[in-house]
Amino acid sequence: MVSIAVDLHLTILGVIMGLILVSLLVHLTLRRGSALSWMAAGLLCVSVELLVLRYGAHSRLGVAAIAMLIPAIYFCASQAIRKVAGLPLSNRRVALGTIALTALSLVLLAMPVPPTLQYVPFQLASILVFLDTTLALSRKTGRHVLDTGLVVLGFLVLVGVILRIPMFPALLDEPTPWAQFDPVLFERIFIQCMGVLNTGLAVMIVARIVANVIVGYRYSSERDGLTELLNRRAFDALIDRPAASHGAIIMCDIDRFKAINDRFGHHVGDEVIRSFAGTLSLHGDHAGRVGGEEFALLLLDTGIEQAAAVAEKIRRAFDSLHHPAIGATVRLSASFGVAAFDAGVPARTAMRSADRALYAAKREGRNRVTIACEEDPRPQPILTAA
Repeated sequence: MVSIAVDLHLTILGVIMGLILVSLLVHLTLRRGSALSWMAAGLLCVSVELLVLRYGAHSRLGVAAIAMLIPAIYFCASQAIRKVAGLPLSNRRVALGTIALTALSLVLLAMPVPPTLQYVPFQLASILVFLDTTLALSRKTGRHVLDTGLVVLGFLVLVGVILRIPMFPALLDEPTPWAQFDPVLFERIFIQCMGVLNTGLAVMIVARIVANVIVGYRYSSERDGLTELLNRRAFDALIDRPAASHGAIIMCDIDRFKAINDRFGHHVGDEVIRSFAGTLSLHGDHAGRVGGEEFALLLLDTGIEQAAAVAEKIRRAFDSLHHPAIGATVRLSASFGVAAFDAGVPARTAMRSADRALYAAKREGRNRVTIACEEDPRPQPILTAA
């Protein structure tokens, strides 16, 4: 039985070392390390545990090392899952409970009690920390598909750990209270199954980390670096698709922005742009920076009059803004053009109409909202500065 376990342990050890190498390579390549660090620490603990089982499982010191390593493995794995899924780390009560149960096992190992009782507390510590994380992930709203995979694997691993509790002494060639089971057959099947589950869990964590990085890069590629709004390329892609519903598009431009830059410096100009972008982002998810100081806002399921009212609300909010570096003597303002579009057609044409309305607002005195009128090619000013 020991030779079977040893062969399986060494096989799994090779797989684990490979996963550690993959984790390090992913960390060095992507420069994203918190979840990978936890996972690499857990895999390192697994490697040490397998070596202890191979060379020191029959010594008191070796058994004590196993009692500490197994909870550490599941603690590290739990924190890796939490980090990769965007959950907070385990709370203090869970951490203290894990430590207390592990310490209880160490105390029992020094006492003349049956091996099964000695090994129960540290296995309960593993169950405690891992169950807490798996339940937290299962309750998370808007889970990624890989998070669901982690939940499934997490519960399967927990089932395996629970089944291992009465049979754990068999790993150390000690008697178990379940004589009706064949320890050799059980351990052969159990070690293989747990090896597959734990390896799958590690691979799933790496996949989730890579998915997070891909999402991050995609987000960065679609966002303006200064304002975090959609950049011109992303906004163009949005308005070139057939619209899911009718709506309106608002084009807006900060008035006399070059004068602000020239007088107060580019750093103040950047802060003004960020302030305007922040105001714009409060009124819809599809806001973009399409030029230096030019912005666009796409509103779905919105009529032209309602969109003009939104533009006016943004205009008033920005008009009342006083930047500390500029002072009250210089008023900030912006001009707006509004145009409507129908469902099923791209909003590109409406953007051109809104752009013409914007420049009409500029010509007519700035700091105003102008609607593009389909019947009359000349945009109609409807809301102006008070």
